[in-house]
Amino acid sequence: SILSEGVASWVLPLAIVAIGLGVFGVVGLAVLRVTRDKTGGVTGRLSIYTLAGSRPKRQQEVTSTALGESAVARSAVELADRVVKQRNYEDDLAQRLDAAGLPLRSAEWVLIQAGIAIGLGLLVLVISGFNVIAAVIALVLGVLGPYVYLNMKASRRRSKFVSQLPDTLQLMAGSMEAGYSLPQAVDTVVREDIDPVSSEFNRALIESRLGVPVEDALETVGERMQSQDFDWVVMAIRIQRQVGGSLADVLKTVANTLREREQLRRTVRALSADGRLSAWIVGLAPFFVAMFLIIFNPAYIQPLYQDPLGWIMIGVALVLIAIGVFIITRIIKVEI
Repeated sequence: SILSEGVASWVLPLAIVAIGLGVFGVVGLAVLRVTRDKTGGVTGRLSIYTLAGSRPKRQQEVTSTALGESAVARSAVELADRVVKQRNYEDDLAQRLDAAGLPLRSAEWVLIQAGIAIGLGLLVLVISGFNVIAAVIALVLGVLGPYVYLNMKASRRRSKFVSQLPDTLQLMAGSMEAGYSLPQAVDTVVREDIDPVSSEFNRALIESRLGVPVEDALETVGERMQSQDFDWVVMAIRIQRQVGGSLADVLKTVANTLREREQLRRTVRALSADGRLSAWIVGLAPFFVAMFLIIFNPAYIQPLYQDPLGWIMIGVALVLIAIGVFIITRIIKVEI
């Protein structure tokens, strides 16, 4: 009884901490949607030099973080920043955040990811009656969830960029037929304010106004978006600059080609939708079922991870799940 009273005395504080960390993670994800690159990033500070730019920000806005302007938030971000740099993880993570269009520093994202993982782990620990296995699974899901979200957001943004390319090239061709130069045609696209094309072209325009050739700035956009279609556009622009001719006609031809490729890509995606859904179900359903049983019916699943034979079965199941997901993804992947 004394032991139960002692446990009850710290269950409530632990639950409050877990809920607080979970709310911190949810708020962090909300920040990803509402924050824009106007709070001190390089693009925000240099956008004044473009025709679609904005006025410069005050110094206190430049030093603020996406998690707040308090001293605690800044200290936490600085600490996470040092950890990320020591792990040599900053460049890769910054590139992923850049591709996803999230105006966050690597350290800020690491703090959000850690808050989600720890909060979810503690919350499941309390709900499951302090089941360590369930807490560990929740902790792993809390670590992998934001990572999957970041990759999905980057992939969707790249797909949206590719789908907008034909209309963008058509707009640029019309602008050049009206007498605009290539940088002015790029600025016309920026003025349309259709994300992500407008934001990526704005960055290219900023670089060109700082002395970088337009072709090199556009090539950087293609590398950042990992778009083979846009690499062809840049190649066509480079060839036209070398041999001459009408760049507007070249852009129109490339736009028609990309439009046909996009229609074919959408057709393939529609036909492979059931295969993609099957891959998600095969890969995730066993883990969610195991989590449900551990929380609500632990006695039913305990022999699976308490008996050595159960561990062998878990290992075999993980291998089979990985093989199944790999085979399904290979089947539905069609190069266009």
